[in-house]
Amino acid sequence: MLKKLFVLISFVFLLISCGEKNDKPANDLSGENKFSFDSTNLKTEGIDNSGKPFLMEYKFKKGDKHLYRVTSISKNIQKLVMDTTITSGAEQNIVYLIDFEVKDVDKDGITEAELNINSIKLNAEVNKEKFEFESGKDTDTSKLIQFAEYHSLHNNPFSVTFNKKGEVIEVFKADKISNKFLELKGAADTISVNDRNTIRQELIAGILAPLITQIIRKLSDKEVYKDSTWELKQAPVPMMVYQINYVNQYKVENVEKLDDHRIAVINASISFNYQGQPKLSQGNVTYNFDKPKSTAEGKIYFDVDQGLQIKSRTKTSMQLNYSMEANTPQGKQKGSRSDVVTNTNIVELIK
Repeated sequence: MLKKLFVLISFVFLLISCGEKNDKPANDLSGENKFSFDSTNLKTEGIDNSGKPFLMEYKFKKGDKHLYRVTSISKNIQKLVMDTTITSGAEQNIVYLIDFEVKDVDKDGITEAELNINSIKLNAEVNKEKFEFESGKDTDTSKLIQFAEYHSLHNNPFSVTFNKKGEVIEVFKADKISNKFLELKGAADTISVNDRNTIRQELIAGILAPLITQIIRKLSDKEVYKDSTWELKQAPVPMMVYQINYVNQYKVENVEKLDDHRIAVINASISFNYQGQPKLSQGNVTYNFDKPKSTAEGKIYFDVDQGLQIKSRTKTSMQLNYSMEANTPQGKQKGSRSDVVTNTNIVELIK
């Protein structure tokens, strides 16, 4: 049997949505309602007809406090064809409630904010086996260890600095998170300083930074209005035999009004380009990869006058197919695999 390269794809872009409609008000945090997200379009109150271009900038002031709900959904369907056909799947939904407090804003508009994840709920299903975790509710030691990377986030504040255009400068003060993670894993007293720093950086890069860049998105550095477009080139991402080069693309669909504020309604998409050799040999196994098929779409609502994002819903999907062939003592064996990966994010300003 061919066993190489059978790994679950967990490809995540910074543009990531859709989900389920929540008929409860967004600011209803009673009971389980706090984990119920709303994927519908923002209900605005009219159109801005001024025709005046504007700069989109973050306009936080020292002492500002907000609460965001970030919902992340990932799905993977895998089909493996060998002597028989095996279909498997995994789905994970995570909801974060994040307190956002502005600690300082300097004369150049560099903002320092403290973020505290006050609630987390995870639901996952892998090949029909279900997993659940809720911060503050699950206290069983084995479960806390199993979900250590999430439990360590709960009520352990960290900090970020970013400029007016949403460029994140630094994520820091995450020591409490990494220390809690190491404590849960039983390594707090034995790990080296270098390894401790590595763990902290991995938690920042893998969880904290992606969460921050959903709330604080990088903006256009030019004046915009209806039909304005801009692009943001991203760092290449390796995947299997390919390097994925991608560019986030944005267009102001409309400028609307809500509570007498101008709301920029922005369509978001991604341009993908794949580079690499589709054929790979490892030992006696040869793999042939099809070029991945990718789609991306989304909508972002930015309050121009208040200077912050109030909602977004975005979605990326990727399909990767490859075949394999091996020379074995039993003769030539052939197989194929297909993965369809969908990643979603919904961001809501609760208050």
